[in-house]
Amino acid sequence: MLSPSLALLLSLAGMLLLLRLKLPAGVAVFAGSLALTLLARPLSVVPGLLAQAIWNPETLKLLIIVMAALTLSYLMEVRGLLSDLAATMERLSPRLAIYVVPAIVGLVPMPAGALVSATAVRGLAERMGLSPERATFINYWFRHVWEFSLPMYPAIIIASVVLSLRLSTVIVALLPLTGLALIFGIIFSHRMLRVRPASSEKGSGNLILELARNSWPVLLLVMLILLGLDAGWAFPLVLLAFILQQRVHWSDLAQGLKYGLSPLILLLLYAVMLYKGAIEDSGAAASLFLSMRSVGLPVASLLIFLPFLIGLAAGASFGFAGIVFPLLAPLIPAGSGSHALLLAYASGMVGLLLSPAHLCLTLSADYFKARLAVVYSYLLPPLALIEAVALLLYFLAGVIGTK
Repeated sequence: MLSPSLALLLSLAGMLLLLRLKLPAGVAVFAGSLALTLLARPLSVVPGLLAQAIWNPETLKLLIIVMAALTLSYLMEVRGLLSDLAATMERLSPRLAIYVVPAIVGLVPMPAGALVSATAVRGLAERMGLSPERATFINYWFRHVWEFSLPMYPAIIIASVVLSLRLSTVIVALLPLTGLALIFGIIFSHRMLRVRPASSEKGSGNLILELARNSWPVLLLVMLILLGLDAGWAFPLVLLAFILQQRVHWSDLAQGLKYGLSPLILLLLYAVMLYKGAIEDSGAAASLFLSMRSVGLPVASLLIFLPFLIGLAAGASFGFAGIVFPLLAPLIPAGSGSHALLLAYASGMVGLLLSPAHLCLTLSADYFKARLAVVYSYLLPPLALIEAVALLLYFLAGVIGTK
């Protein structure tokens, strides 16, 4: 057997290779999970991990959330709410709409949320002449700008609890990352939006009321989650409210459920949870941390590479936060570690946004029929800049702190 850290790196490389060969993401992540386990653990543990990923309450919760989110997005599209929302924003500015609609959906921490916003902006993206890859990049990027600091996301809560920091302290420390994401997202996408979309009728009526009417399910989700309702309850409740309010026909509901329970999506959800379980069972994250410390790497490198690799492997912010922050807690002292926190979280988010296990990336790219290699070429420059600024702020804080 190999060391867990080496097995983790090899499993990541294998997943990326399989995706390069255009295998479905669920197949790639499932293979990566098996590779990690077989390389680092005895064969006898495999059946237990396979079963645990099925019966794990987190898997069931993830399935309920994704099923409800995708069914809701399908029904909102069928009923015209998503297209009307995009059209309402387009009345103000097409370029503003292509940014704002994904950002509105991003207020709700939902698995595969970029797929929900993709259904809303697809028509607008086509009218603007965006290629599938550019549409995927813009939608994916602006769907995630709030995940860098919004307290509705579990990773922010995890960081606060594990590091024994006030939630307000964590938010203030990470807020610059959201600002950087907005600035760099606009800079790198602006040149993609040179093609003027076909003019649309301005229409009449109250713009605020139209926005509320077309986005009320998303706004209701935000309100319920802000009030403390678990996402596993919030999404089904909003779906039920939408079905009743819109008087959805059984045939439309059946098609929506069929869309939300796609076999490929089910496989991907299962594979992601299996990979998370394999990382925890093998102790790969802790092994990687110890290996990096044993060769005398500086603190900054630990704050960069460990969150990046775990974010890349986990494909979910709560995954990398739950694994990484307990390991890095000694390196992020309470009261004086805000820039260390910013660097670690930025690194994790960079890995997350590049992860082949990230549902938003794989599902939205498939929805737009985009080539992932090209989408990656758009993602890398702004992500590299965010990482560079976070590292610069970390070193500047160290220099100022020594004076």
